[in-house]
Amino acid sequence: KMALKLTDHTFEARTECMRRNFKGPWFIMLHMPWCGHCQEMMPIMDVLARDLDGEIKLGTVNLEDNPAVAHRFRKLIGGYPTLFVLDQGKLYAYAGTRDLIELTNFCRGGFRSNKQDAIAPVPPDPATLEPWVRAKEAVEDFVESVKTGYAGIWRDYRKQLLAAISTAFSLGGIFGFFAKAAIDMALPPLPRETRKVIKRRLVSKAPAKEM
Repeated sequence: KMALKLTDHTFEARTECMRRNFKGPWFIMLHMPWCGHCQEMMPIMDVLARDLDGEIKLGTVNLEDNPAVAHRFRKLIGGYPTLFVLDQGKLYAYAGTRDLIELTNFCRGGFRSNKQDAIAPVPPDPATLEPWVRAKEAVEDFVESVKTGYAGIWRDYRKQLLAAISTAFSLGGIFGFFAKAAIDMALPPLPRETRKVIKRRLVSKAPAKEM
């Protein structure tokens, strides 16, 4: 027995989480293939699927390949893996450790003891939304991504600015050193006596100041 791999096309049909004839809770893991913690969680999901067979169904979703599911649960995702139970139209977020006993207790009904801020209605299936709602969500996602991006830029700009200035001065100093060395090799300095003669000639040719 293994956790079922769900996709954009099978998530709603398999879980039936928005239907009146809901057939029992699901424990869902949203993950990314590059996430090390997600890879560690995969065999635990399979153990839970075996040990809890008949009590709760388990499913995993690779969000890299399933953008519709990622969009649907975007407000819940704060890191990976994201774990939650779907039951009777409600979503119960899991915030514990990846300890097998703790996970088992949560799946066996512990989720019903969640604090109120960890319980929310199941987000609707994007395929069922009106076009104007999808457009509104797309705009909200864009604005949020811009805010997040600029927050990161302004948080680190001092460090980046100092690094840029330091690098510029370092590169300028190195370039100046090699440039001076190249000029000295191409145009070696005149002997001291020769410089004195040139200076006297320049002084003698200079026009006298009017009184």
